[in-house]
Amino acid sequence: MLDASTKPQVGVDRRGQRADDGEPTSTPPRAGEPALTAQSSIRAPSLAVRAVAPLAALLYPAIIWCGVRSSPIVLALSLGVPLLALAVGHHIAPADGFPRARRVAHLAVAAPPLFSLLGGWLDFQHALPFHGLTVWIAVWSAALVAVAIERPCPASPAAPSRHLAMAHGISAAVITLFAAAHVFNHLAGLFGGETHIAVMSVLRTIYRNALVEPVLLAVVAFQVATGTVLLWRKLTRANGWFDTLQTATGAYMLLFLLSHVSAALRARYLRGTDTNWAWLSGGELLTDPWSARLAPYYFLAVIAFGVHGACGLRKVALGHGASPVLGARLVALGAAVSTVVSALIFAGLVRA
Repeated sequence: MLDASTKPQVGVDRRGQRADDGEPTSTPPRAGEPALTAQSSIRAPSLAVRAVAPLAALLYPAIIWCGVRSSPIVLALSLGVPLLALAVGHHIAPADGFPRARRVAHLAVAAPPLFSLLGGWLDFQHALPFHGLTVWIAVWSAALVAVAIERPCPASPAAPSRHLAMAHGISAAVITLFAAAHVFNHLAGLFGGETHIAVMSVLRTIYRNALVEPVLLAVVAFQVATGTVLLWRKLTRANGWFDTLQTATGAYMLLFLLSHVSAALRARYLRGTDTNWAWLSGGELLTDPWSARLAPYYFLAVIAFGVHGACGLRKVALGHGASPVLGARLVALGAAVSTVVSALIFAGLVRA
């Protein structure tokens, strides 16, 4: 739900620029002014800062591996990669003139679903002479070089698309209905696999209906497509904290949907596997070298979904005259509830 507001409010950021919702943003230089002033170059993030996100992502598989070999506490350190990338993505403002570094930082926030996506597609095939880890190293090494050689350039903010954002929000509402039922189903796992499967059997009569399932998959595809466009455009504009939360969690959800939906469809149609509780909890989640990547992947997915949705609601609330304080509380509430729910779901998976 990116850019879902209809009546932007105005604020002033730390650089003296005006923002569409009380958050920092950037504006293009006036005619005749230099694109990047001496003052902005002083404030521009150093290469050391810009390189943090791709370097952390490059090391992400090693952190997972160390966690498997040592303890779950070390595995929990893998959560630091998306958090570091989030901080870098917020620190690099559009006005700084490093759009590539900002996009790479957002991609690094989505390191857990990207690692699972590559592993799911490449680690169990024999047609290609390489696996997911090889591609991972190549991608992030290239990203690190791309960030290192980037030179400051004038900011070119893309115009917001209200109609596309509205369509994205409507499709998000449809997905939220399914996601809420899906999350409830996973919470049932706290009471054991049999309870989870019993709840799933009831829900499947709805979302696996011959008419409902194709529509749901089409909505997911539309959500991913529109979300990608909105994310790409918004990364050139606002850089307030809530804006960064919305774009970063949006990037995470885009890759999570691609990874999770494709994994379920592969298991169901290519391998003939029932994607029930046994499939979800199969393998040692904290100690298996491959399955361990799913721990941060699942845990952060629920949180990203809750925070992204709350940021979208905040935009809508601000557009209808709500105070910034209320908007901030909506995001805080979404983050708190989704974190608790995610922890409960994860506890059920670990106990399985």
